[in-house]
Amino acid sequence: MDLEQNLESLSLQNNGETLSGKLRRLKVSSNVFFVYHDQDGFGNAIARALNPTPHPCSKAFELVDLELGDAKLNASVTQFMDGENLKATMVMLDHLEPPLLSLAINSVLTKIADAEHIPSTIPTIIAPFLVPASKLKLEGRLLTTNSGKLPLYSIQVGPETDVSRAIATKTQKPPPSLQIHYEPLACFLHLVRAANLPTSIIVGQRSQSPFNQALSEDLQTLYEIGQLAASTTGTYFQREQTSTNWIPTVKPASGGGVGEPWLAFYG
Repeated sequence: MDLEQNLESLSLQNNGETLSGKLRRLKVSSNVFFVYHDQDGFGNAIARALNPTPHPCSKAFELVDLELGDAKLNASVTQFMDGENLKATMVMLDHLEPPLLSLAINSVLTKIADAEHIPSTIPTIIAPFLVPASKLKLEGRLLTTNSGKLPLYSIQVGPETDVSRAIATKTQKPPPSLQIHYEPLACFLHLVRAANLPTSIIVGQRSQSPFNQALSEDLQTLYEIGQLAASTTGTYFQREQTSTNWIPTVKPASGGGVGEPWLAFYG
């Protein structure tokens, strides 16, 4: 099934709910940030530091209903405006546990696929994640690096776009045998692959260094993820905000609950 068929399928799945008024049709830019509000606060820090421009600008916020059977949840949507120009759209999903996590992510992807695209091109989804080192494994061992600098990885899904190519040139490709045990990332990867939407997932790894050094390294990784996302989408990352918006935890939370891990979806 090609991209257009996937989009049509997702749109048809959503059509009945749209007509009944349960789900509103979004307007999205050609660049859509998907941000997961993890318990450690990384997602919130990234969301607050990304801006349309370095000068005073406008962010338009709204809540979008995600009707998931008996569960009624919201996703926050932020439109990055530079005057009348829509530069990017951010969709932020609150922390959830399975099985609601997968249902909510699927609902968000459906809404993006069914959205009114401004301009009228299929958008690229940019999804940043900062993952505990214990949740990334290679053949049963932790994914480690020989240098002091922690690399950024990117996973490309769906058709290539200018943005996905730019991100790929500035990051490393994960090893094919990488196992992802961090459920928000593994679940998102599985569902976006099923939808075949143009997506760049930026993956940073939490530091395993002693406490003070780990704080500095985690902040540096956050800076690099934010600056990469901004530089490839024509937006601005306000680095100075992150030092006050996010203090990394001493022992990173797993963020994925204690259920069955989503094993080896990458490969």
